[in-house]
This record gives sequence, C-alpha cells and structure tokens, in this order.
Amino acid sequence: MKPTILLLILMLMFLNFSGHANPIEEQFLEKLNKLNKERGEFLNKISLRESKCIAKFFSGKCLENLDVDYENGIRDFELRRQRILLERRKFRA
Repeated sequence: MKPTILLLILMLMFLNFSGHANPIEEQFLEKLNKLNKERGEFLNKISLRESKCIAKFFSGKCLENLDVDYENGIRDFELRRQRILLERRKFRA
C-alpha cells in the first residue's frame, strides 16, 4: 500500500512540474527565435555593407573592417545562444 501512495505522489509531482515547465520551455524557444531573427537582420546589414565595399574602387580596407565586424558579431550571437542553452540545461536539471 505504501509504494502505491509514493507512486501517486511522484506522479502528481511530475504532472505539476511538467505543467510548469512548458511555459518556461516556450520562453527559452522564444529567446532563441528572437536571437535568430536578430542574427538574420545582422547578416542582412553585413551583406549591404559588403555590397557598398565591393562598389568602391579601393575596397581592401573596407572589406577587412567588414570581416572583423562580421566575426565579432557572429561570435556575440553564438555566445548569447550558448548562454540561453546553458540556462535551459540548468532549468531542466
């Protein structure tokens, strides 16, 4: 009889946790989607800047600066993505 009560309590705890976890999981997904959207906008801006650089006669320095900005921007997005995923892993644990 006691194992049945314990099992029932564990099932109720699980159901309560899973009901609470779904909205939080959605928040993590929302953050990731927002980050992906920002990344897409960043890539569009980089593409426009690249077109302007290529249109210049002496475009070497412009393209070098663009490359640095691109690498820094992508690194920033990846770090932010990893922070979100780490938060989610901590929550799940």
